[in-house]
Amino acid sequence: MKITRKMCIVISVWVMLLFAQSGREILQRVDDNTVVTSSSYNAKMVISLSGTIREKRFTGYAEGKERAYMEFTYPARDKGTRFLKIEDEIWMYLPSVEKATKIAGHMLRQSMMGSDFSYDDIVENEELIELYDVELTGTDSIGEKECYVLELTAKVLDVNYYARKQWVDKDDYVTLKAELYAKSGKLMKEITVSEFQKIGRYRFPTSIRMENKLRQNTYTELILENIKLDIEIPTRIFTRAYLERK
Repeated sequence: MKITRKMCIVISVWVMLLFAQSGREILQRVDDNTVVTSSSYNAKMVISLSGTIREKRFTGYAEGKERAYMEFTYPARDKGTRFLKIEDEIWMYLPSVEKATKIAGHMLRQSMMGSDFSYDDIVENEELIELYDVELTGTDSIGEKECYVLELTAKVLDVNYYARKQWVDKDDYVTLKAELYAKSGKLMKEITVSEFQKIGRYRFPTSIRMENKLRQNTYTELILENIKLDIEIPTRIFTRAYLERK
């Protein structure tokens, strides 16, 4: 059978649609693995700045994408520093000031406590499929893991990163690596996830390395422990009164 130009176009369009649909399905399964209704955890941040290692520890709580609370417990100079997120607003409490101050909108994407993570990075708990158009562009491998490669482009204005490229484990549907881009196409950050924990129906990331490509010789490893998911969290934790308690 002779294949005409029209038939080639039809086949090409069909293949593109098939890949787009498959990309959405893959991303939905990634979201199902990582987006939770609520969580509590202990966290350790290991920050490397030009070879100098600093360690910080904090406890965290989150409820959906609207509420989050974090309190630093180590080192001594950071102990008692707290953060509260309610919807689109974040407050910071410093023991030396004894009063919460609101973090300005443009500050939310800057370094949190000297790390490679921004404030928005730490509290992110939102389905990417609601924020991005997705295309399955091929396959690749990370170590011994075969991965789908997804390219995401923002379909809403209020996103931390305009585009993402993600390597998704074919077996477990978890993101092993992600590149985060500005609208200009500049690579801003790179994430690699080396460990996951099976918690109920989730395969939840527990060891995450973030490199800020806008800084030199720096990376931060975020290690989560004592993770509890889909739990009841006392409402008082997500209040200004609890944030500013003495």
